[in-house]
Formats: sequence, structure tokens, C-alpha cells
Amino acid sequence: MATQILPFQILNDGYRNTTLKISGWVNAGDISNYVVLDPSTLSQIDAQGSLAKTVRVKRINFDIQDGIQVTLNWDGATPQLLWECAGRGEIKAASFGGITDNATTPNGKITLTTFGGAATTALTSFTIVLEIIKD
Repeated sequence: MATQILPFQILNDGYRNTTLKISGWVNAGDISNYVVLDPSTLSQIDAQGSLAKTVRVKRINFDIQDGIQVTLNWDGATPQLLWECAGRGEIKAASFGGITDNATTPNGKITLTTFGGAATTALTSFTIVLEIIKD
């Protein structure tokens, strides 16, 4: 079997907020720098048709099967860590305005990489829900 990330699912895409669900699995391989969010593919942010240039993450909810780790990164000239997800958990960042894109020459994209999948012999799955604020 091969490593697979399922097509991400947009659960909500309004003027200001987007909710995104990402699911996948690994087996004897890892996923590397897979783009899970590109602001240019989201709906407009105002009645004039403007699109988001970047986003902030206000909540991350994750369920990562034991044995692997999933890393979310801000894409850009020099990518930066958004969050490392292992096990199960929830990160609430709305109280301080959300986690902002701090990549060098940011483009607003979020990428996903897995670690530990190459060492697994059984399907090891993950699900992540991101709540996003568009800017």
C-alpha cells in the first residue's frame, strides 16, 4: 500500500472564516510538503470580490494515530513551522488573534508533512480540522 492524503474538505467558507478538514494515512512512506490550504482557492472576503492574500489559524483540532507525527508549515521562500501535531489535541489561538504566517516572503499556503510513516507497516491515519481567519 502507498501513502495517501485524501482530498481536503472545506466545511465552511464564508467572507471571514474557513473551516478545513484534512484526512489521510501513511504506510511505509511519508507525505512531504503537501499543500493543504491555498488562500487563492477560497471564496471572496468581501462583496467586491477581493480574495484573501494570507490567513491566520484560530484553532487546530487533531487526531493523529500513534506512531506518526504531522507537521503543518507556513509556505514561503523560507517555510516556518505552524504546528507539530502528535496524538490527540486542540490548539486554541483565537484569544490572541490567531497564529500568523511568519514565513519569509509568505504566500498564505499551509503545507503538511508526516514523520514516522516510513517505519510503519500498518495503515496509520490522521485527521486535522483547521479553523482559519482570512486576511
